[in-house]
Amino acid sequence: MDDRLEITAKLRSAVAPWMFVTGYLWGEDGRVTLRGRLAVPPEQAYRPLRAALAAIQFTPTLRVSDTNPNEHEIVAVLGVAPVAKSNAKINILLFLATVVSVTLSGSGDVDEAGNPIFLLGNGLMFAGSLLTILVAHEMGHYLVSRWRGAPASLPYFIPMPLALSGTMGAVIVQREPFEDRRTLLEVGIAGPIAGFVFAVPLFILGMLLSEVKAIPTTGVMFLGDSWLTQTIGQMIHGVIDPALGRDVFLHPIAMGAWIGLLITGINLIPAGQLDGGHVAYALFGERANYISYAMIGLLAVLSITASQGWLIWVFMLMAFGRAHPPVLNQATRLTWVHWLLAFVGLLIFVLTFVPRPIYS
Repeated sequence: MDDRLEITAKLRSAVAPWMFVTGYLWGEDGRVTLRGRLAVPPEQAYRPLRAALAAIQFTPTLRVSDTNPNEHEIVAVLGVAPVAKSNAKINILLFLATVVSVTLSGSGDVDEAGNPIFLLGNGLMFAGSLLTILVAHEMGHYLVSRWRGAPASLPYFIPMPLALSGTMGAVIVQREPFEDRRTLLEVGIAGPIAGFVFAVPLFILGMLLSEVKAIPTTGVMFLGDSWLTQTIGQMIHGVIDPALGRDVFLHPIAMGAWIGLLITGINLIPAGQLDGGHVAYALFGERANYISYAMIGLLAVLSITASQGWLIWVFMLMAFGRAHPPVLNQATRLTWVHWLLAFVGLLIFVLTFVPRPIYS
């Protein structure tokens, strides 16, 4: 009991400059909940509160009180997780390996007789297009993370030589939980917007360089359209019906941009810890978990009705993140700017999502 009283006194003293404490509660798991009124708005209070509690080896979560909306609660958990350092050499090596993998994937082609050939120039244009979009996407996440003071690693690019794209994309590792919903939304939406800004002009350029040709009788793979790619294609080449034996054969730049737009649409699915999942949680809190389960169910339906490839995403989302982890400062509210950014993200998702990406 004396230890609890001593710890409670330390906690109350640490938060005193920012909160007038009216009560406290010890949980069975050792967490201490301090209840009271903040002296400043939550977005101004959390960082100094966190620094003060870190000095006595506690990590706080700030939230609005369930019983009184005019009061707040600080849930103090013993322990401060160290921020892991990253090794930039690994990021560089993975990126170089991805450049090689993507270039090789884009260099494969067939001649008029159907024989496989290797065209390095095609591979370089394909890699330049796709990697420009992926780098823009990941740097959008990274730069906004740095701007918001959220520790994040450099992008880890994932080479995949046997894949159509030559890569599984890239990931950025957050070194600690997101501070608040504003940070979560801004970091989550920055990547898709940045990638989209580069992908659209690259796809337009690639479509201008693409040609309409007769479809071979065997070994043909068709790429599905999003609303955006279909609209751009029809504006440049007109309405073409593959059933009549002709179709647009994508230039390597267009192919890279098509994959970049496909990745953008997938990332904006509002599920788990995808970029769209970040945005959904920022908007709706724990209720976003229901949206995540609904989207997993929809992807399962698409895997039966449109493309079996969606089954991979069903398994990945079920295994690695059906629900989104909470933010540390749950009391800070979103502004109208954040709702506008979310609307932009929704618009990009609608424009870029492809229900049936690849078929024969």
